[in-house]
Amino acid sequence: MQHFTMDGFGGHRSRFDDIRLIHELLEELPSRLGLTPAMPPMLLPYYNGVEPDDCGISAFLFLPGGHLTLHTFSFRECYFVDLVAPRPFDVREAQAYIATALPVRTIETHTARRPKPFDDVPVHPDEDFGPHLLLNIDGYTGPATMDSLFQLFDNLPPRIDMTPIMRPYVLRSTSETGVSTLSAMTMIAESHIALHIEEGTPGKEGTPGKEGTPGKESTGRAYFDIFSCKFFDIEAVLAQLKAAFPGRQHTVQLISRGCGYKVKRTEREPEHARTKAWLTARPA
Repeated sequence: MQHFTMDGFGGHRSRFDDIRLIHELLEELPSRLGLTPAMPPMLLPYYNGVEPDDCGISAFLFLPGGHLTLHTFSFRECYFVDLVAPRPFDVREAQAYIATALPVRTIETHTARRPKPFDDVPVHPDEDFGPHLLLNIDGYTGPATMDSLFQLFDNLPPRIDMTPIMRPYVLRSTSETGVSTLSAMTMIAESHIALHIEEGTPGKEGTPGKEGTPGKESTGRAYFDIFSCKFFDIEAVLAQLKAAFPGRQHTVQLISRGCGYKVKRTEREPEHARTKAWLTARPA
């Protein structure tokens, strides 16, 4: 599993609100990286957030065993990309393509390969944009059917004090190597919640979990992540997640997204001054 994140600050607001541009980016990026999408892009324009400044577009698509998400915050003039794939891809090509489509003043990128985690990116609630909590689950024994995952993802956001902006999306897909995966995603006002379960390869009897699928050699692995622009009680949320997604071992990592966002953010006062500048040219 390779996980690439890219955060951009100080871009063009009109591009961050351009639905056709966002759709093309999600459609073309996997192809450029040699990755196969498992669905067409889904876009959710969002302009009535819990926080008025959190407007923009949330977009995603599933890859077999992974996902591509893009959250634009047009008023804040920033965006956040997550690309999770079960096999390696060229992160430099990904960064170059995204930077061309959505040029910005400042970019932050991070890459991790399971089981190696991301480099340590400490979280500073007073300075950063938000936390990204990741779980590698070995010996996964949690819900593993489409119905049970839909129900879980439908109820999970309010349980962890998040705000859903869509009903869950659950998809079963098969990679080029024949590995069957079950993926679940829900977009939240705060960003997204996602899970990928490696069901296994067909044609071999395995030992499924309590809701596993017979006739497959189970890998017993799952990958979960939650990204939020709102800081939350990490220990309380983690306890809920471990109960919802049980397994033999949980490897937990918490990283910051938008490090130092407080000094990178676009303030509204200069913009207001620009829009009213013409008034000073009127005759007295």
